Amino acid sequence: MKTHNKILCGDSFCQSTAKKESAYKQFFLGLLEGDGSIQVNHWKKRSLQYRIIIKLKYSSANYAMCAQIRNQLGIMNLHIRRGFVILVEDHRAKLPVIMTIIDKYGLLLTHRRKQYAFFKYCYNNRITYSEYAHIKALEQSWFGFESINDYSSDQLLRFSHWPNWLCGFTEAEGCFCIRSNNNLSFSISQKDGYEILTAIKKTFNIPNKVRSTTRVYFLETYAGRILESLCYFYTSPSTIGLLGEKQKQYETFKIVLAYKLKK
Repeated sequence: MKTHNKILCGDSFCQSTAKKESAYKQFFLGLLEGDGSIQVNHWKKRSLQYRIIIKLKYSSANYAMCAQIRNQLGIMNLHIRRGFVILVEDHRAKLPVIMTIIDKYGLLLTHRRKQYAFFKYCYNNRITYSEYAHIKALEQSWFGFESINDYSSDQLLRFSHWPNWLCGFTEAEGCFCIRSNNNLSFSISQKDGYEILTAIKKTFNIPNKVRSTTRVYFLETYAGRILESLCYFYTSPSTIGLLGEKQKQYETFKIVLAYKLKK
């Protein structure tokens, strides 16, 4: 029996399993930062409620992806409601499992880091509603935000979980577009995300500038060689790749791109 367990839990098996779990955790964080929220709310001004949630438009692929994340990591509850697939955890005793993942790797978007700093402070200190309301009134001047500054694009690229985080973030915010004339483009956007998009621009050597509107920062490329490098990245065995609806979108995109490059 001991020999059997040793075979099942040999170094190579355990390492590959651990690597897979780490990749899922990193992907989960990218998805959370793109399409999620870290919330502290109140119930009738009496008690505080804590919730970490990811909300995606329903599709069979997104449902399968969320079920896969839940089963692989043993976190979050899965709901299908009003055209959305939702991963959520609001049980106080279970939230520390997710907090451990966040603490280990770190969030990258400044506004998510601030959300989490507030969440963690409230959770760990079991603060009263009156202190909660006071912090809300202070907005950005709360002392808990003082040490949270934007990461530069170069700092972002140095994070070891950047590749798998980017896969999750792309699943949330990216778009592989095939126009009616078969022209292709890749775009990704984020509110208050200039440095993130600049890091993505550097990852793929995209020559286009990060543009901005009144609502979001936006990066788009049509260049064939850049689109080809994107495909190498999302198909690389060194990343987890795409897992949901964007994976389906990407597979069609990749086929059309390969055809165009052969011409």
